[in-house]
Amino acid sequence: MSRLGHHGGRRLGELRRGQRGVAMVELAFVAMLLLVIVAGTFDYGFAWRSGLAANEAARTGARVASGQAKSPGADYYALNGVRASLVASGQIANVRKIIIFKSTTANGAVPSTCTATTPTGTCNVLNGTQLQALSSSSYSLVISTDPTVAPTGTGCLLTSAAMLAGWCPSARVNNPQASADYVGVYVELWYKNQFPVLGSGTTVRRTAVMRVEPA
Repeated sequence: MSRLGHHGGRRLGELRRGQRGVAMVELAFVAMLLLVIVAGTFDYGFAWRSGLAANEAARTGARVASGQAKSPGADYYALNGVRASLVASGQIANVRKIIIFKSTTANGAVPSTCTATTPTGTCNVLNGTQLQALSSSSYSLVISTDPTVAPTGTGCLLTSAAMLAGWCPSARVNNPQASADYVGVYVELWYKNQFPVLGSGTTVRRTAVMRVEPA
């Protein structure tokens, strides 16, 4: 009896240790799953915040470009607005591409030629470095020190200041009695995941389109 009791107790102890081992393995799987969920939620939230910043920058640029219409300073002020908005939101270093384009589709989509690696078409395309480096000398533009004097020149981006300079403000149509152009601003940011369990990051894209207003 004593030997049976001894063996039975040993088997019971082994069974309990085995159960504890299974429980630890299950806990490890659950903890790993929870970690992935928490990390994913964290990065999704910050990517969503980047989307809000990109949306605000695009709307700022489109609003300014629309109101400036054919003014030589249209792109100068529009891109300054985009840059200031992105600086304020802390996203300026994450800019991949900014596009000012002539919108010709009902859904306001950016022409594929403008988003190509080598862009072409009726649009102005800048990368993040070019956006940060912009100044009044990046345009065919003269801005007076007197704020009551309007800028002069064509307002065209210089080809040396952008990936593509293909749509000067002077070429835009703002006749309310005719088919006025629609100007679009596209903002593309890169959000780098803080917890790369779900990938290295996310490309955030936002577009705003507005009708070019009468001067």
